[in-house]
Amino acid sequence: MTSLRFLQLKVTPEQAKLLPGNQIMDIFEQFETISTISTKGKFPEILFRVVFNNPNAIERFDQLEAFEITEILENNQTSALFSAYTKGPIPMLIHSNPETWIHTPSTISKYSGLFLTVLGTSKGLKKFRDEILELLPSTIKISISKNLKGNSIAAPKLPKRRSEIVNLAVKNGYYQSPRLCKQRDLAEILGIKQGTIAEHLQFAESLIMNSWANQSE
Repeated sequence: MTSLRFLQLKVTPEQAKLLPGNQIMDIFEQFETISTISTKGKFPEILFRVVFNNPNAIERFDQLEAFEITEILENNQTSALFSAYTKGPIPMLIHSNPETWIHTPSTISKYSGLFLTVLGTSKGLKKFRDEILELLPSTIKISISKNLKGNSIAAPKLPKRRSEIVNLAVKNGYYQSPRLCKQRDLAEILGIKQGTIAEHLQFAESLIMNSWANQSE
Protein backbone atom coordinates (compact mmCIF):
# COMPACT_ATOMS: atom_id res chain seq x y z
CA MET A 1 0.00 0.00 0.00
CA THR A 2 1.32 3.44 -0.93
CA SER A 3 2.16 5.54 2.12
CA LEU A 4 1.69 9.29 2.38
CA ARG A 5 4.18 11.79 3.73
CA PHE A 6 4.32 15.50 4.42
CA LEU A 7 6.73 18.06 3.06
CA GLN A 8 6.93 21.31 5.00
CA LEU A 9 8.64 24.36 3.61
CA LYS A 10 9.63 27.44 5.62
CA VAL A 11 10.54 30.78 4.05
CA THR A 12 11.52 33.85 6.06
CA PRO A 13 9.79 37.20 5.37
CA GLU A 14 12.98 38.46 3.70
CA GLN A 15 13.19 35.39 1.46
CA ALA A 16 9.45 35.52 0.75
CA LYS A 17 9.87 38.96 -0.81
CA LEU A 18 11.74 37.25 -3.64
CA LEU A 19 8.91 34.80 -4.36
CA PRO A 20 6.14 35.14 -6.96
CA GLY A 21 3.00 36.52 -5.35
CA ASN A 22 4.91 38.35 -2.61
CA GLN A 23 2.39 41.22 -2.91
CA ILE A 24 0.14 39.17 -0.61
CA MET A 25 2.30 40.25 2.34
CA ASP A 26 1.65 43.91 1.48
CA ILE A 27 -2.11 43.36 1.31
CA PHE A 28 -2.82 41.03 4.24
CA GLU A 29 -1.52 40.64 7.77
CA GLN A 30 -2.23 36.89 7.53
CA PHE A 31 -3.14 34.72 4.53
CA GLU A 32 -4.17 31.17 5.45
CA THR A 33 -5.12 28.16 3.35
CA ILE A 34 -8.20 26.46 4.82
CA SER A 35 -8.93 23.73 2.30
CA THR A 36 -8.76 22.75 -1.36
CA ILE A 37 -12.24 22.99 -2.86
CA SER A 38 -11.49 21.50 -6.26
CA THR A 39 -8.47 20.22 -8.19
CA LYS A 40 -10.38 19.79 -11.42
CA GLY A 41 -9.82 22.18 -14.28
CA LYS A 42 -6.83 24.28 -15.24
CA PHE A 43 -6.36 25.92 -11.82
CA PRO A 44 -6.96 24.67 -8.27
CA GLU A 45 -9.80 26.33 -6.32
CA ILE A 46 -8.84 26.91 -2.70
CA LEU A 47 -10.61 28.32 0.35
CA PHE A 48 -8.65 31.05 2.17
CA ARG A 49 -9.01 32.99 5.41
CA VAL A 50 -7.32 36.40 5.53
CA VAL A 51 -6.71 39.09 8.15
CA PHE A 52 -6.13 42.69 7.11
CA ASN A 53 -6.06 46.32 8.25
CA ASN A 54 -6.88 47.95 4.92
CA PRO A 55 -10.64 47.90 4.12
CA ASN A 56 -9.74 47.74 0.40
CA ALA A 57 -7.62 44.61 0.86
CA ILE A 58 -10.01 42.22 -0.92
CA GLU A 59 -10.32 44.58 -3.89
CA ARG A 60 -6.52 44.89 -4.13
CA PHE A 61 -6.13 41.11 -3.90
CA ASP A 62 -8.67 40.50 -6.67
CA GLN A 63 -6.52 42.62 -8.98
CA LEU A 64 -3.55 40.24 -8.70
CA GLU A 65 -3.01 38.10 -11.81
CA ALA A 66 -2.10 35.04 -9.73
CA PHE A 67 -5.58 34.76 -8.16
CA GLU A 68 -9.23 34.93 -9.17
CA ILE A 69 -11.85 35.14 -6.42
CA THR A 70 -14.78 32.79 -7.08
CA GLU A 71 -16.90 33.45 -3.97
CA ILE A 72 -16.70 35.63 -0.86
CA LEU A 73 -18.30 33.67 1.98
CA GLU A 74 -17.64 36.11 4.82
CA ASN A 75 -16.21 39.63 4.87
CA ASN A 76 -15.92 42.15 7.69
CA GLN A 77 -13.66 45.06 8.60
CA THR A 78 -10.64 42.97 9.60
CA SER A 79 -11.00 39.48 8.07
CA ALA A 80 -12.59 37.50 5.28
CA LEU A 81 -13.23 33.96 4.09
CA PHE A 82 -13.28 33.39 0.34
CA SER A 83 -12.53 30.88 -2.40
CA ALA A 84 -10.27 31.64 -5.35
CA TYR A 85 -8.56 30.07 -8.32
CA THR A 86 -4.84 30.02 -7.57
CA LYS A 87 -2.59 30.51 -10.59
CA GLY A 88 0.84 31.15 -9.02
CA PRO A 89 3.84 28.93 -9.90
CA ILE A 90 4.09 27.19 -6.50
CA PRO A 91 0.39 26.17 -6.28
CA MET A 92 0.55 25.11 -9.92
CA LEU A 93 3.52 22.82 -9.19
CA ILE A 94 1.31 21.06 -6.64
CA HIS A 95 -1.76 21.11 -8.91
CA SER A 96 0.11 19.65 -11.90
CA ASN A 97 1.48 16.82 -9.78
CA PRO A 98 -1.17 14.05 -9.37
CA GLU A 99 0.59 12.75 -6.24
CA THR A 100 0.72 15.97 -4.18
CA TRP A 101 -1.91 18.11 -2.43
CA ILE A 102 -1.64 21.37 -0.48
CA HIS A 103 -2.51 20.86 3.18
CA THR A 104 -2.88 22.76 6.44
CA PRO A 105 -1.10 24.51 7.99
CA SER A 106 -0.14 26.66 4.98
CA THR A 107 0.16 30.39 5.70
CA ILE A 108 1.77 33.58 4.44
CA SER A 109 2.48 36.47 6.79
CA LYS A 110 4.56 39.65 6.64
CA TYR A 111 5.81 38.74 10.11
CA SER A 112 6.61 35.03 9.72
CA GLY A 113 6.94 34.61 5.95
CA LEU A 114 5.70 31.48 4.14
CA PHE A 115 4.94 28.15 5.77
CA LEU A 116 3.74 25.55 3.28
CA THR A 117 2.58 21.99 3.96
CA VAL A 118 2.27 19.54 1.07
CA LEU A 119 0.81 16.03 1.41
CA GLY A 120 1.83 13.37 -1.08
CA THR A 121 3.49 10.10 -1.95
CA SER A 122 7.26 9.76 -1.65
CA LYS A 123 7.56 9.95 -5.43
CA GLY A 124 5.26 12.95 -5.68
CA LEU A 125 7.01 14.90 -2.92
CA LYS A 126 10.45 14.20 -4.39
CA LYS A 127 9.29 15.58 -7.74
CA PHE A 128 7.79 18.65 -6.05
CA ARG A 129 10.95 19.20 -3.97
CA ASP A 130 13.18 19.06 -7.04
CA GLU A 131 10.95 21.50 -8.92
CA ILE A 132 10.44 23.92 -6.03
CA LEU A 133 14.19 24.18 -5.44
CA GLU A 134 14.51 25.66 -8.92
CA LEU A 135 12.24 28.53 -7.82
CA LEU A 136 13.61 29.16 -4.32
CA PRO A 137 16.91 30.37 -2.83
CA SER A 138 19.23 27.58 -1.66
CA THR A 139 18.87 28.76 1.96
CA ILE A 140 15.20 27.68 2.14
CA LYS A 141 14.56 25.01 4.80
CA ILE A 142 12.69 21.91 3.64
CA SER A 143 11.82 18.92 5.82
CA ILE A 144 10.04 15.71 4.82
CA SER A 145 8.20 13.74 7.46
CA LYS A 146 8.21 10.02 8.14
CA ASN A 147 5.59 7.79 6.54
CA LEU A 148 2.10 8.11 7.92
CA LYS A 149 1.24 4.99 9.93
CA GLY A 150 -2.37 5.33 10.87
CA ASN A 151 -2.64 1.94 12.52
CA SER A 152 0.06 2.82 15.07
CA ILE A 153 -1.21 6.30 15.97
CA ALA A 154 -3.97 6.93 18.50
CA ALA A 155 -6.57 9.29 17.05
CA PRO A 156 -7.37 12.34 19.22
CA LYS A 157 -10.91 12.77 20.55
CA LEU A 158 -12.98 15.33 18.65
CA PRO A 159 -16.05 17.24 19.88
CA LYS A 160 -19.30 15.49 18.89
CA ARG A 161 -20.34 17.93 16.13
CA ARG A 162 -16.85 18.07 14.65
CA SER A 163 -16.60 14.28 14.71
CA GLU A 164 -19.95 14.00 12.90
CA ILE A 165 -18.77 16.34 10.13
CA VAL A 166 -15.44 14.52 9.71
CA ASN A 167 -17.23 11.15 9.55
CA LEU A 168 -19.65 12.55 6.97
CA ALA A 169 -16.72 13.84 4.92
CA VAL A 170 -15.00 10.44 5.03
CA LYS A 171 -18.16 8.51 4.12
CA ASN A 172 -18.85 10.80 1.14
CA GLY A 173 -15.33 10.49 -0.23
CA TYR A 174 -14.06 13.95 0.65
CA TYR A 175 -10.65 12.54 1.63
CA GLN A 176 -10.31 10.22 -1.35
CA SER A 177 -8.10 11.15 -4.30
CA PRO A 178 -9.59 12.47 -6.43
CA ARG A 179 -12.26 13.80 -4.08
CA LEU A 180 -15.77 12.46 -4.60
CA CYS A 181 -17.49 15.45 -3.00
CA LYS A 182 -16.88 19.10 -2.14
CA GLN A 183 -17.37 21.07 1.06
CA ARG A 184 -20.41 22.63 -0.60
CA ASP A 185 -21.95 19.15 -0.92
CA LEU A 186 -21.40 18.46 2.79
CA ALA A 187 -22.86 21.85 3.65
CA GLU A 188 -26.00 21.09 1.62
CA ILE A 189 -26.44 17.70 3.32
CA LEU A 190 -26.29 19.31 6.79
CA GLY A 191 -28.06 22.52 5.84
CA ILE A 192 -25.25 24.76 7.12
CA LYS A 193 -22.76 27.22 5.59
CA GLN A 194 -19.74 25.98 3.68
CA GLY A 195 -17.58 28.20 5.90
CA THR A 196 -18.77 26.25 8.95
CA ILE A 197 -17.83 22.96 7.27
CA ALA A 198 -14.43 24.38 6.37
CA GLU A 199 -13.70 25.51 9.93
CA HIS A 200 -14.71 22.18 11.47
CA LEU A 201 -12.57 20.22 9.00
CA GLN A 202 -9.62 22.59 9.38
CA PHE A 203 -9.59 22.35 13.18
CA ALA A 204 -10.06 18.58 13.08
CA GLU A 205 -7.24 18.14 10.55
CA SER A 206 -4.95 20.38 12.57
CA LEU A 207 -5.65 18.45 15.78
CA ILE A 208 -5.19 15.07 14.09
CA MET A 209 -1.95 16.04 12.35
CA ASN A 210 -0.46 17.62 15.47
CA SER A 211 -1.35 14.47 17.39
CA TRP A 212 0.29 12.34 14.69
CA ALA A 213 3.45 14.49 14.70
CA ASN A 214 3.77 14.35 18.48
CA GLN A 215 3.26 10.58 18.62
CA SER A 216 5.61 9.80 15.73
CA GLU A 217 8.59 11.70 17.13
